[in-house]
Amino acid sequence: MPENIIVEVSNYRNTPKKVSIKAYCNTDKNLAGTMVIPLDQYESAGLIQSLTLGMNNNNHVISDKCKALLNYISSGATIRMNCYAR
Repeated sequence: MPENIIVEVSNYRNTPKKVSIKAYCNTDKNLAGTMVIPLDQYESAGLIQSLTLGMNNNNHVISDKCKALLNYISSGATIRMNCYAR
C-alpha cells in the first residue's frame, strides 16, 4: 500500500445535498474508491458507517469502492474534512 494516502471528504460540486469521498496519494492522484453519498446519510450515520452501508450494497462497483476506502482508512490514511455547512 502506498504511503501518504489521504481520504478527503468534501461537498459534491454539483449539488450541496451530496458529499464526495475520494482517496489520493502523492504518486497516484486518484486511487480507486471515489464515492458520492447523500449529505443526510453522512450527517446521520458518519463516515465509517456510511461506507459500511455502501459496502453491503448489491452493486459490486459501489461495494468495491467502499471496501477500498475503508481499507485506506484502516491502514492509517489521513482523513481531510473539507465540508461546508449547508
